[in-house]
Order: sequence, then C-alpha cells, then structure tokens
Amino acid sequence: MPRIKVFYGWWIVAAGCLVWVFNSMTYGYGLSVFYKRLIDDFGWSRAQLAGAISLSRLESGVLGGAEGFLVDKLGPRPIMLVGVTLMSLGFVMMSTTTSLLYFYVVIIGLVAVGESLSYLVPIDTTVANWFIKKRGTAFGFLRGSISVGAAGVALLAWFISQYGWRTAFVATGIGTFVLGIPASFVLRRRPEYYGLLPDGERRQGKDNPGTSKAGGPAGSSLAETATAGAEDEADIGMTAVQALKSQAFWTISFGFAIRMMVTGAVTLHAIPLVEDMGYSKATAAAVLGLIGTVSLTGRLGGGWLCDLLGAKRVTVVSVLTLAVSCLILAFAQSLWMIVLFVAIYAPSYGSQVAAMPAIRAEHFGRRAFGAITGLSGTLQTGGSVIGPFFAAYVYDATGSYQIAFLVFAALSLVAAALFLTLRPPRYR
Repeated sequence: MPRIKVFYGWWIVAAGCLVWVFNSMTYGYGLSVFYKRLIDDFGWSRAQLAGAISLSRLESGVLGGAEGFLVDKLGPRPIMLVGVTLMSLGFVMMSTTTSLLYFYVVIIGLVAVGESLSYLVPIDTTVANWFIKKRGTAFGFLRGSISVGAAGVALLAWFISQYGWRTAFVATGIGTFVLGIPASFVLRRRPEYYGLLPDGERRQGKDNPGTSKAGGPAGSSLAETATAGAEDEADIGMTAVQALKSQAFWTISFGFAIRMMVTGAVTLHAIPLVEDMGYSKATAAAVLGLIGTVSLTGRLGGGWLCDLLGAKRVTVVSVLTLAVSCLILAFAQSLWMIVLFVAIYAPSYGSQVAAMPAIRAEHFGRRAFGAITGLSGTLQTGGSVIGPFFAAYVYDATGSYQIAFLVFAALSLVAAALFLTLRPPRYR
C-alpha cells in the first residue's frame, strides 16, 4: 500500500491548531467567564478588572516587535518554549489571587508575556513561511481552531461552577504546559532549510533527492541544518525597515487596530451584557460559545476566499459587516437580537482573523514576516487595550453599553475606508 504524502507544513498547522483550541477556551474567550466570577467575589468594578486585562494586551503588543525579530533570528521553537513555561506558571499563580494589584502583576507580568511568546508571532510566522499559494487556507484552519476552543467556553463555565475559579486557573496552567511544550517541538523554520519548497511544491526541472516520501527531508528528522542557498530562496519580500516606510504597513496596522478594538470589547463584555439583560450565566456563556462556533464559517471560508479573491476584498467586506453588527448590538434588548448579532458578527469576525496574517504576507512577503507582524501588532494592540476598557468605562458611567457600540460601528466604517486605499505590493 503506497505511503500517503503529507507536507510537513500541515503538521505545523495541526500543532498550532491544538494549542489554539485550548488557549481560546481558557484564555482568549474563557477569560470572560473568569471576569464575571472575579467581580462577584471581590466586588471590583468592571473598569478596574478590564483595565488589568487591557494592560495585559498592551504588554503583548509592546513585546511584539522584539519577539518578531527573535523569531526571525532564532527560530520559533525556543521562543515558544519560554512563553509556554511563563504562561503556565502565571495561570497557577492567578489561582492564589487575593487583591487587584496581585492580579494585575501576574496577568501582565507572566500570563500576557507568556502568551505573546507562545502563540501569535511564532506560529503565524512559521505558517507564513511554509505556505504561499495555500497560505489563506492554512491560516483559515489555524484560526478555525480558535472557534473550536470558543465552543468549549460552556465547558469551562461548568468546570468553574463545580470546582471554583481558583481550581480552574490551576487546571488551565497544567493544560497549557502539557499541550504547549510538545507543540513547540513541531515548529520549524522555513521549508528551504530542509530541501523543500512552500506548499509542498517541487522544483521545476530538478530532482530533489533531499525530500522524503512523507513530505520532509530524507531521514524524516527535520534537523536544524540549512541547505545551500536556502536563505536566498526564502528571503523574498520587504525588510522590516522597508515595511515601516510603506503606506501599506500603517494602513493595515491602524485598520486592524480598530478591528481589535471592537472584537476585544465584544469578547470581554459579551457574557456580562447578556447577563445584564436578565438571562442566566449558562445562556450568556452559550452566546459567547456560539460566536466562536459560528465564526468557524468565516475563518475557514475567509481563508479560502483570501486565496481565491485576495485578502483585501475579504477584509473590506468583513469590516463593513462588523459595523452593521455593532449597530444591532447597540440596540439589542432581547435574545433574538443577540442571535441576529451573532449571525452577522461571527462570520465577519472569523474572516478577518484569517485575513489578518494573509494580507500581511501578501504585502510584505516572508523575508521579515515575524518582525513585521510584531511591529504591526504593537500598534494593533492599542485597539485591543482601548476597546474593552472604553466599553467598561461607558457602562460604569451610563449603565449601558449602547454608546460604546455606536462608536465602534462608526470606527469600523473608518477601518473599511482605510483598507480600500491599499495598493498592490511593490516588492515582487
């Protein structure tokens, strides 16, 4: 029976999906469940706790630029190993929270730093380096795993109700370590280092004796040894300095900063918003899980459409529909309006998540993808910091999220206008 050939890049995608599922369930989306329980136990205001979470996003953004350079220089594996260790320790320490100051220190100093080093830049850079023609599809699968994790938020809510939020933080720390360490060893540098080409393609008119039937180098060890000329073949695209001088870098960065402002606020405040309407904790958690589940259509479909139509078109349409969903949420007063919001917001949100790394790679190439992603992420983090805190501040001041989401709708239109100004990349 012939051996099935699997391009090694897909094993990298699989490893990334595994850790993203767990991180999404317990931290990305799951933090919203912890958020309400901590407020109930300690009596902190929503703005006080949202401030800690927003600053943790800022910490990740500040690290992004330096982290990107390190990933490009040292490879993704050692960076992810350090990050997983820090994040796991941070979760365990969060279980001993006794004060707001302690919570601030641990979530910013350990959890946020660890997540920044563990997930976005190392995994995105690796996937961008291993795929070109199928890049959108690869990122669609990777981001789709986040939706799968979101569906598990209801399970996290049940676990917290049965064993308490302190035990849940400990379990999250253990799970992060058990899954993250093996996954980090799967990550590899660019395929040219191992005699391969992106997307699993073969060189035209040349034999490639270094490639095994399994889609990896002969011997299947994938040892960290560069083949002759690998860097020349892989270094296609802009340097970090060239990117910083381009209009596209600033347009993409500020456009997605607005997008992250909106989605960051929704992710953190969705459960409190639904509970404020008089629905149960289980119903509120189910709504957040539904957002993640429905967004899977956008993540997978958006990634495929990026390969077919281009990331710019996908991004513009998804940001416009994001504005519509914000208007619906601003005036939502019943569960059916929340369901309508989810039906519009979730696919839009999902497609943007897949398009974000694809549009960067499309405009800047692979040469310094990690550094460019980190630098762009530093600016985008401003949105993820401002959004949740702004929504919490508006709620504390007015008793409603309405004004916040009206502002988010207007800003989403601004983001769509920014993306429309993007021109084709010039480095090729």
